[in-house]
Amino acid sequence: MSTFKEQVAKDIQDVFLNGDEFAENHTIECDLGEVTCPCVLQSPTAREQFLSGEKYDRYDGIGGEQVVLHVAKINLLEVPSEGVCLTIDGHAMDVISCVDDMGMLSITLQVNTRE
Repeated sequence: MSTFKEQVAKDIQDVFLNGDEFAENHTIECDLGEVTCPCVLQSPTAREQFLSGEKYDRYDGIGGEQVVLHVAKINLLEVPSEGVCLTIDGHAMDVISCVDDMGMLSITLQVNTRE
């Protein structure tokens, strides 16, 4: 019989990051290199942004988009910290926050665009 932590680690791969359900393979590049792994890339709704206090205000012709990347910690070469640049499928984005919940990382990323 497996421990709770072992079962959670198994569920991250077999349930949460199941390619038949939500997850898709994305290429994630950081300073240490590049990996392609299953993850969920989510655009937060306006309600979620309001409730979290992370609404992205536009200013002086610069706008942007925020996304949340859900990925297994064991699939990455390093756990990103705030301010680090990650490249997801060829798009450079800045890390706003990274939360580790029992081995599942939820990484909030922001990309700035000129309007």
